[in-house]
Parts: sequence; structure tokens; C-alpha cells
Amino acid sequence: MLKILRPLLVALALCPLPVMADPLAGSDDPAYAAAIARLLQADDRAAIAALHDLATTGNTSALVALPIVESWFSLGDALKDRLALRQIDGAWVSDLAAAAYKPAALWQGGAISPLMRDQLSRALWLYELGEELKADALLQGWFNHMPDAAPLPEGFADLAAAAWLKAVILEQHVARGDRKALPVLQYWLDRDRIEGWMVLAAVGDHYDGHGKPMISGLTLGANTGLRLAEGRKARRLLWQEEPPAPVPPETVQIIMTELMPRRQFAPVRAYCETHCQDDPPACEAAYVTIFGQPYHTVTPETPWAALMSAANFFASARGEQVLLATPLIHRLGIDRDDGYHGALEDNPAWIAANKVDACFANGALRALQPLR
Repeated sequence: MLKILRPLLVALALCPLPVMADPLAGSDDPAYAAAIARLLQADDRAAIAALHDLATTGNTSALVALPIVESWFSLGDALKDRLALRQIDGAWVSDLAAAAYKPAALWQGGAISPLMRDQLSRALWLYELGEELKADALLQGWFNHMPDAAPLPEGFADLAAAAWLKAVILEQHVARGDRKALPVLQYWLDRDRIEGWMVLAAVGDHYDGHGKPMISGLTLGANTGLRLAEGRKARRLLWQEEPPAPVPPETVQIIMTELMPRRQFAPVRAYCETHCQDDPPACEAAYVTIFGQPYHTVTPETPWAALMSAANFFASARGEQVLLATPLIHRLGIDRDDGYHGALEDNPAWIAANKVDACFANGALRALQPLR
């Protein structure tokens, strides 16, 4: 069966297919809804087994959901039991899900394609399908592995990618003299987009003094000095794997103004609108104070839009844990074990976030607790 699936997966990934915006088949099954509801509130292995049973009998929503929900907590079973949940009639559930749902075929669990043109194609398709977080992960993989001669993607100027990712890609093209790069930079500057100022600051500040001639022909406005300073601050924060915490208030304000309304911050907005209804913007600012931007570990654990809206997912206890727990552990070095729970309350980033919004800070403490 797998030999049949592989050519199908390649075809799905490369051929244009309709956008799947409607809910998947099986989402209205009460048994499916009950299993998902339990998993959104607890580490319930029986609920995963129930999803597997539904997938085995043809429920597409259960099949597509399984590879994601399995990542939410450790099953803790014997290897043979875990393998049984990951297979149906000898075929891997992840392969069957990819054959049933185009975005899953494109995503491939975030795997890197052997050919970079295929990697880029997968990313661009996911942007078209409204899955920006997963598309960003694939586009970042393309950038990290792309050959120097790779051209800018078609429609790159208005691509719904994260600002920092677009900026770092364009900076490299400007630096190597790509004639198609400067018009994109000018386009961003004309529209006062922060990614343009990030690129301009980077090229002007670096490249051994050769950067300024590269950008000498650009048309700049009267607010260039202020915007360059803001672009420089955004670049320092967003281009570092581990920027210092807490994020300075002036940089928080830049991100709140320039980036919080964008699609990549939709999980943060959805979380704050539900969990901290009295003052969602304060909650968002507290999030930025700790993390700067959404952490990459959130991406593979976030359900597909056809399975569940971001608002519904991040309103749940599971959504809170996905958005905050692993990022806190990696970003701040916080141990998840209950006995080390207090370490977060002693962390300067959490203390700063608590001053901005106690509701968010309490949510961060909650997220480190296992869902029993």
C-alpha cells in the first residue's frame, strides 16, 4: 500500500488542487467531537485510541487529526502499542492522512525536500491554503538550504510570510547584487513595512562597508531615521535564536504595532481574546515581553484550519499549553516538573510580563502543569 501512496503524495504536493476551506468529512460525528473535546482538556490516551478507531472506519477528520494530536503528550506505552496507533492495516497514519488531505501532503511533518524547488513549492502552496505557520517553517527550510543562485519566489513582495523571514531572505539577495531585490525593497519602503526597514538597516550596517552603495539608489522619506532605528531593533530581536529576555518595552511596542496584527500572531491574539478578555492587548504585550514572536515549536502541534479554528483551539487548555509550555521550557529553561514550577516566578522575563499583564502571567504558570 505504501508503494502506491508515495507517487500519490508527490502528485498531491506538486499539482494544483482546490483549496480545502470547508470542514473535513467526519467532523460532525459525535464520537469524533467527543474525543477531540477530551483531548483539548486532558492527556487522554483513550481518546486517541477512539480517534484511531474512527480513522480505521473511514472518518477523514480523525485520520488527519491523529498525527497532530499524538504530538500533544507522551503516550507512554510499549513500542508495539505506539506503533499500532500510528498504523492502519500496515500503512502509516501520517501517509494516509497526507493522501486524504492536501495540506498534510504538502507539510509532510515539516520534512525537508531533497530538491529545494519542491521545498519552495510546498511552502508557497501552504500560503495559498491559509496555513501560514507551517508555510513559514518550510520557507525557512528552503532559505537555510537554498543555493546562492536561487531566485526570489514569485509574488515574494506580498507573500504572507513572517516579516523577519522575508527580511532575511531579501537581505541576502540585496547583498549579492540581485537586480530584482531592490525593487522589492523599494516596494516595502514605499508602504512603510517593517521588513523593509529591517533590510535597509541590516544592509547599511553590515557587509564591511559595502552595504550603503547597494542601496544608494533607493527613494527614502522624511521619517527614515526613526524607521531605520525601529527596523534595527526589530532585526536584533527577531533574527536571534535566543534573544535576551525580557524584551525591552520599546521593542515590544514596535512588535505590537507592526507585527501583532499579522497572521503569524493569530494564535496569540486568539489566546488573549479568550483567556484575558478584560484586556487582550495587555495580554499580547506580556506575551511579546517573554517571547518576542511565536515560537517555532507551536507550529507542528497546531491543528489544521479545516479541523478547528485557531480561536477554538487556543481557547482550550490544550491550546494554552501548546502556545506557552514548550516555548517557556526552551526559551527560559524552565523545568516542567511540578517541583520546579516556582522557577518561572523567579524568572526576570516572567516578572516583567506579570507587570504588563497578570492574567497572561498566570496563564504561563498554568501551562506548565500537565493536563491530567
